[in-house]
Amino acid sequence: MKAGPISIEQAGQRKAELEAQRNGAAEHHDAPERPKVFLECLSPSQLVAYEPPPGVVLVGDNHIVRGSPFVIGGMPGVGKSRAAVALAEAGATGHEWFGHAVHAKFRTLIVQNENGRYRLKQEFSDLDWKALDDYVRVTPPPPYGMAFDRPEFRDQLAAIIAEFDPGVVILDPWNAAARDEKAKDYLATFDLIRSVIPAGDMAPALGILAHTRKPQVGERANGRALLNLLAGSYVLGSVPRCVFILQASSDDVTDPRVVWTCCKNNDGELGKRSVWERCNGLFQPVHGFDWDKFDCPDAGKDRGIITAAQVAAVFHGGELKLPRSVAVKRLQEIAECKQSTAYKALESGGKFGDHLTEEGEDLEWKP
Repeated sequence: MKAGPISIEQAGQRKAELEAQRNGAAEHHDAPERPKVFLECLSPSQLVAYEPPPGVVLVGDNHIVRGSPFVIGGMPGVGKSRAAVALAEAGATGHEWFGHAVHAKFRTLIVQNENGRYRLKQEFSDLDWKALDDYVRVTPPPPYGMAFDRPEFRDQLAAIIAEFDPGVVILDPWNAAARDEKAKDYLATFDLIRSVIPAGDMAPALGILAHTRKPQVGERANGRALLNLLAGSYVLGSVPRCVFILQASSDDVTDPRVVWTCCKNNDGELGKRSVWERCNGLFQPVHGFDWDKFDCPDAGKDRGIITAAQVAAVFHGGELKLPRSVAVKRLQEIAECKQSTAYKALESGGKFGDHLTEEGEDLEWKP
């Protein structure tokens, strides 16, 4: 059934109807309220026998799962909102999303406070918007902001969710909902958001678009270390089951390429990082990317001085296990240093010994 536009009045009416149905008020005005279940215990045999409903895993290797929160992080202007729209498009069409397979079609509700109607018109005019009409809803910036602390806001959003029945709800951006970066405020905001979104196996996945902090001079984090770049409280990285980070491929303002990395996936494999070009409202894969230059943009400026970023780049942030001789040669090329300097930097008891693991003649970098 086609889902049409939902007004505030309709949303309020729909929520009242749903509450009446849940409470049995339509037929049993005097029926006692059913007790709420706060805790449930399952035996190992019950856990093993559990059969998840079809369509629980939406994208990737448990990267996006119904009922689970995930984060897309990145600097302002890098393309997080476009990545959210690309996810909505993938949910409607079944196309891959940043190389991750879509396992079931789903609707997407984007609750955003960033782009006005004109920008949204431009964004969706570049897409096959007719194919998305039944699958995507986007809020223009709310008049009172992301007012999760106000019951009226939560009630209207809950009604829209109940009416539209999305598989994914995206909040863009996080700092519009959580105005204080203290852990207590972050946890309170998560609780308010969860009070709006239905619970259960087939509940919507919650996507949060968040800013990353300004990198330190010479810093270029890779792999799991990218999780530490999320701005604000540690809660933003600990609560979600999966975290993606979007980075500009260079400081060149005309460079449309971005680097996509999954730095946390509690329920599956991270997958390899990849490079994409912003075009036609979505993203296209890039081949032949210079990873060494990306990982160490300042290589050669301080010849003979080895940095952690340069050593990490040798092992692609922890993705590669290399023979010592190969690692030394790669470090020489990246840092433009002498062979002896490279060997010293890769010693297990040296400057970077806490990050290097030896297995025979092979070396591995641990972020």
